[in-house]
Amino acid sequence: MARDSIALYVHFPFCLSICPYCDFDRQATGFDRIDVYLEAVNRELAQFRQVDQPVHSIFFGGGTPSLMSAAQLSQLLAAARETFDMQPDAEITVECNPGDADLAKLQAFRAAGATRLSFGVQSLDDAFLKLLGRRHSSAEARQAAAWAKQAGFDFNLDFMFGLPGQSLEHWQDTLDQALELHPDHLSCYLLTLDENVQMGRDVARGKLVLPQDDELAEMYTSTRHQLANAGFEQYEISNWARPRQASRHNLTYWRDGQWIGVGAGAASAYGGRRWKNTPVLERYISSVTASGVAHRVEDEVPDLRTRMLDTLSLGLRLREGVSLDEFRLRYGVDLATVFGETGPWLIETDFLECVDGRLKIAADHQLITNEILVRIEEAIDDYVRRETSASQIAAR
Repeated sequence: MARDSIALYVHFPFCLSICPYCDFDRQATGFDRIDVYLEAVNRELAQFRQVDQPVHSIFFGGGTPSLMSAAQLSQLLAAARETFDMQPDAEITVECNPGDADLAKLQAFRAAGATRLSFGVQSLDDAFLKLLGRRHSSAEARQAAAWAKQAGFDFNLDFMFGLPGQSLEHWQDTLDQALELHPDHLSCYLLTLDENVQMGRDVARGKLVLPQDDELAEMYTSTRHQLANAGFEQYEISNWARPRQASRHNLTYWRDGQWIGVGAGAASAYGGRRWKNTPVLERYISSVTASGVAHRVEDEVPDLRTRMLDTLSLGLRLREGVSLDEFRLRYGVDLATVFGETGPWLIETDFLECVDGRLKIAADHQLITNEILVRIEEAIDDYVRRETSASQIAAR
């Protein structure tokens, strides 16, 4: 994946039902507007014809992009190829609900140009699937994985751990069952709940009880060991892949690269700007129809503090960590200068380690990455204050 290439994200916001833990931009209405919506996405794509960097990946996310027909997917890919210089080996991923999959449809997706599928399995226990509001059964998930392999796809399986009432033994058994499906990639996420979604409210009221922190730590440690023993390489806090199967699209985000997002609610980071399209379906459609450009609810040029913090908070999620040389080239300052006394303390206490010119979070402390990043954020704030003060003094 060339560092000067970019990624493309296409958002499909429609879902047949809303899961009680989900806080993404999505809707379970307006299905009669899908064709009009996709026409707007094609029109929005056209505004980026002047972009000269090649595209190394496309990710169709949602929502539930597998609700699209193969013809609709093919039309979007054709529009993307007309707009951008697509790398010949570009990774093209479609998020799929296992219950929407059938062999003929997956074969048609493959013929349309998709190269990779990502299934939101979440659990292989029907009781937990019901709790999570998922539309598929464990049997359908297993069948979908088999069909994906038969259709010639690389595929990822998404799972959640730390579910209400889940034990360590149950999670270990889930991973064993997942490995039997022969995925190329596994994403294992700790369940996190916003208080504004139904499950979050149920936990706050005591109707659902989540595992304790020490139980969650055991589940995470077990995940690392089980998947390593099965030949998977951990490349990010929540992601494991067989050799050379890491998601190129997701690496774009974690390496703080550039990407363009199209569709309602899609975010972009390109050309030194960041923006987000309106998530309101009709406002998105009307704005693109009128001008070819989506109405933006966010649009900014991030300041130095934000850019440094993003580079570190994203890069330190990766097992490869952050290159000290690349940080210096990008910001014109050594990371040690930015960190001040915080860096040596984090290394001396074994929270961070520096290996072959790369700074990374020690493997045993990945589960407390957010706490470590709080210290790093404080160090960046101190550095920016020092630099601002020095600039003000010099200007007098």
